[in-house]
Amino acid sequence: MPDLVPRLRPWLGAVACGLPLLAAAAPTAAPEAFILRLRDAPAHTELSPPQDRRQASVATRSQALRLAQRRQWQAVLSGSGLDAETGWRLEPVGRASWRLVPGHRLSATEARRWQAALAAQPGLAWVEPDRRESRLQALPDDPLYSEQWWLHPAGGANANAASERRRGAPGFQTAWARLGAGSGPVVAVLDTGLTPHPDIDASRVLPGFDMVSDWDSSVARGLAADGNGRDSDPTDPGDAVTDSERSADPTRYAGCSSSASSWHGTAVAGLLAGHSRDASGGAGAYDGLRLLPVRVSGQCGASLRDIVDGLRWSAGLTVCQRWADAQDPGSGCAEWAPTNPYPAKVVNLSFGAQVDCGSEYQAAIDELWARGVLVVAPAGNAHGAPARPANCRHVVGVAALNRDGFKASYSNFGSALAIATVGGDDNQGLWGALLADPGLLGPTNEGLDRAANPGWGTHYGSSFAAPLVSATLAMMLAADPQLSAAQLVDGLGRSARPHVRSTLIGACSVDNPGRCLCSTANCGAGILDADQALAWAQAQAAGSSWQAPNWPTEWLDTDELRQAVALGPDREPTATTGNGSGSGSGSPAGGGGGGSTPWSALGLLGAALALRRRR
Repeated sequence: MPDLVPRLRPWLGAVACGLPLLAAAAPTAAPEAFILRLRDAPAHTELSPPQDRRQASVATRSQALRLAQRRQWQAVLSGSGLDAETGWRLEPVGRASWRLVPGHRLSATEARRWQAALAAQPGLAWVEPDRRESRLQALPDDPLYSEQWWLHPAGGANANAASERRRGAPGFQTAWARLGAGSGPVVAVLDTGLTPHPDIDASRVLPGFDMVSDWDSSVARGLAADGNGRDSDPTDPGDAVTDSERSADPTRYAGCSSSASSWHGTAVAGLLAGHSRDASGGAGAYDGLRLLPVRVSGQCGASLRDIVDGLRWSAGLTVCQRWADAQDPGSGCAEWAPTNPYPAKVVNLSFGAQVDCGSEYQAAIDELWARGVLVVAPAGNAHGAPARPANCRHVVGVAALNRDGFKASYSNFGSALAIATVGGDDNQGLWGALLADPGLLGPTNEGLDRAANPGWGTHYGSSFAAPLVSATLAMMLAADPQLSAAQLVDGLGRSARPHVRSTLIGACSVDNPGRCLCSTANCGAGILDADQALAWAQAQAAGSSWQAPNWPTEWLDTDELRQAVALGPDREPTATTGNGSGSGSGSPAGGGGGGSTPWSALGLLGAALALRRRR
C-alpha cells in the first residue's frame, strides 16, 4: 500500500499556513475530481498544529486527529481499490471535506468507476463529483414576465394544471443561459411599422424605411395614411379604416372593411425583441438582436410590390423610391431609396394571403436566399393550406401551436411548413372554451385609430409564432455568424422536439382542420426548441458534434381533451386543400384589436383573432 503520510502532509500543512492550492484542471465531460467527507470528520482547523508551541495539549490532540484521519483514508482507498492508482492528491474543501484529484484526466467510464467504488465505502459520509458550473442568466425581473408563459422552460405533464403545461413552448429562458455577451445579428421586421414603446429598446432599433407607396398627393389620400409615399420613416401611423374614408374613395378601399388600428408591427417587434431584465414591463424572446423596421403595410394590408421591395431593401439591395413618370415605362427611377447600411440576416414577414406563392414573390425570396438571408413567415389563420409566403420555396413557414403542443384551432397546416411553435390558442372552434390558452402577452398601443399611449396586449395568431422562430435564428447566428441560410434551416429542424401524440384527438387533415395533432408531414420538422437550436449552433461554431437529446414522446391525455372530444370535431372539414385565388395583397397573419373592440384580419386569412388590451 502506498505511504499516505507524504501525500497528505503537504495539504494538511496548507490548511494551517494558508498556502494557495494548485489550480484545477480544465473542464471536461467527466468530473475533474471528487468531493468527499469522512464520517465524523474533524474540521480542517482542528488538524492544524497550533502556532503557539506552549499549547501542548492542543498540539497533541491535532496530531492524534491527523493520525486517525490517515488511517481512515487508508481504509477508504484500500477498500475502493484506488490505492493502486498513482499521482492522485487530496486538497481541503469547506469545513471538513476533501477534494480527491486523480493523477490523470478521467474518462467518463473511469469517473463512474471511481465514484461507485468510493460511494461503497462505509467510512465516507458522502462522495460527489466536482464539476465546473456555467454562469446562470438571471431570470428577468420584468413584472409581467410571470404571465409570459411562452418564454418559460418547456415542460409539464398531463397531471399538471393547464397553467403549468408548456409542452409546446420553445423554452427561451433555458436558451438565455447559453447566450454570451455581444451584439446579435440584424433582424428585419416587415410589417405595419413601429410605435414608440418602453419595452422596445430604441438603442437597438436601426434606421429603417417606409416602403408603402400608395399615396396620391393631388387629393391628399392613400393607403399609406401618413401623408406621403416611400420615405425613411418606418413609424406606424395606424392602419385604421373609417366609414368616411371608404365612402370618399370606394375604389381605393374596395374589399376593405372599417377597422381599428392593429399596431401589428409593434406587437411582432415586441414579442421578437422586447427589452428584458429592466424591471419594467415584460420580456421579449431575444433582446440582443438589432431590429430593422421596414414598413410595408398601410391601410387594407400590404401590396405585393411593397413587400417585394421591402424584402430586397432589407437585404441591402437597390430599390426605387420614386418613379420618374408613371405613364412612361422607359423613364426609369427618379430617386433611389438610400441603400440599407444594415442588411438583415433574418427577415420576419408576418403577412400573407391565401394564394399560391407566385413568380414575383418567389424571385425576391430566391434573391435573398442566394445572399444568405432567411425569410420567416407564418402559416396563416384559415385552418387550411399554408398562406403565401409560407408556401414559397426557401421560406421558414411556421405553424401555430397551443401551449400543450397540438395545432391551434385557427392555424394553417401543410407540407410546405418548416417548424411549429406556440402562437396562442384563442376561444375559436368548438373546443375553444375548454382548451384556449392565455395567448402571448406583448407590447401594443392603446390608440384606436392613431397612436396613443404604449400598452400591453394578449396576442393570438400565427403572426406571433413567427417572431419566436426569427428570434431563435438570431440566437443561432449570434453563436455562429458564418451559418448559411441552408444550415440555419437544417439546424432548426434537427434540434426541434418531436410533435406531441395523443390517443384522444386525431391528426391534422382536410377532414380535421381545427385543433389536431401535428406531424412532420404538415407542421414542419417538430416543435421549436430554442435552447437546443442554440446548442446546435454553438457546436457548429466550435467544430464539435451536437448530440440530440433523447426526447420522450409526449402523450396528451387530459380531462380537458376528453371533454372537448366528446363535443364533436373542433371545426368542420375544409372545403379544399388548395390555396385558392385572391388578391395579391398581404394581410396580417395574426390578429389585433383596439380597446375592447376586436378587428378582423384583412384579406383572405380567415376569422378575426381578438386581442385583449392591458392598460
